[in-house]
Amino acid sequence: MYDYIVVGLGVAGWSLLQQLDENRQNYIVFDNQSQQSTRIAGGMFNPVILKRFTPAWKAHEWLKYALLQFQKAELQNNKKYIHYIDIYRKLTGIEEQNNWTAASDNPVLSAYMKDITFEPVDGIDAPFGFGVLQGTGIVNVAQLLDDVAADLKQRNKLIQADFDYEQLQIFPDYVAYQDIKARKIVFAEGYGLKRNPFFKHLPLTGTKGEMLMIETDADIPHIVKSNVFIAPNVAQKGQYYIGATYNWEDKTNTPTTAAREHLEIKLQKFLTKPYKVVQQKAGIRPTVIDRRPLVGKHPEYHNVAVLNGMGTRGVIMAPATAKQLFQYLEFDIPMMPEIDIKRFG
Repeated sequence: MYDYIVVGLGVAGWSLLQQLDENRQNYIVFDNQSQQSTRIAGGMFNPVILKRFTPAWKAHEWLKYALLQFQKAELQNNKKYIHYIDIYRKLTGIEEQNNWTAASDNPVLSAYMKDITFEPVDGIDAPFGFGVLQGTGIVNVAQLLDDVAADLKQRNKLIQADFDYEQLQIFPDYVAYQDIKARKIVFAEGYGLKRNPFFKHLPLTGTKGEMLMIETDADIPHIVKSNVFIAPNVAQKGQYYIGATYNWEDKTNTPTTAAREHLEIKLQKFLTKPYKVVQQKAGIRPTVIDRRPLVGKHPEYHNVAVLNGMGTRGVIMAPATAKQLFQYLEFDIPMMPEIDIKRFG
């Protein structure tokens, strides 16, 4: 018998596996690769909301722990996943310059928000300069998940198939799926949770996001935020992520012409050098109506749990929420009420 069945191998599922490994739990993972939001999000970690110059919820508090978990993965796999890259927020005028300076006095924000710079960035038009954000960067989540999947497959711990909810049997002390038994099962399926009969009552809204990958001879060593982000592809020099869009109606993973045109119009307002679009991707972010994670036990079945709703900052949020869920399931340590699904009845 296993200790855990984990359904889903995005950043949330991986974060739970870290907890299980650290606590010597035996597990098996199901993943059908239907949810791509983790892989297309770019893996950016940034604890500041750059539209309003305010701290993102819990991001400052949880970022250190998240980076520690990714560092452990680097040691385990002898790979580099974390890339520290400053964010240059393009300022649009004197008012934003003043707002940046005022916000940088905040005790939390001052750890990240640095002075305004007028240092030119190749190919970027920024007459009012940039607000510099440090302690930020990109985690190569796609590479990490590929490496984890390969390792799990080698150890016969990964089943790459759809999970058939109707075949799940729930008993007082264990669950059974086909010929597999485990003490507990955790669903970390991203937007795939909408099809899950055990948690379909939860208000997972889902927001479609699309991004472009471009090639250009502009040398941009930073992440630049204007109307959209332009971020270096840490896996391929000369390529940059452009993103992202937000669509609350379309729930498909199909890239659209409208999103590409939208991103290119915004990009052309500040990128002065020619570029070529080499790729376009789309995925559904697991967003929640109150913008908080969905974590906890099923209201009736104590050995069925959910780890979801990480939204746009999954790289920062997932490791800490996974730790809270594990401690809750194993030691009955209460989770933060803000993330517990009990808040929805």
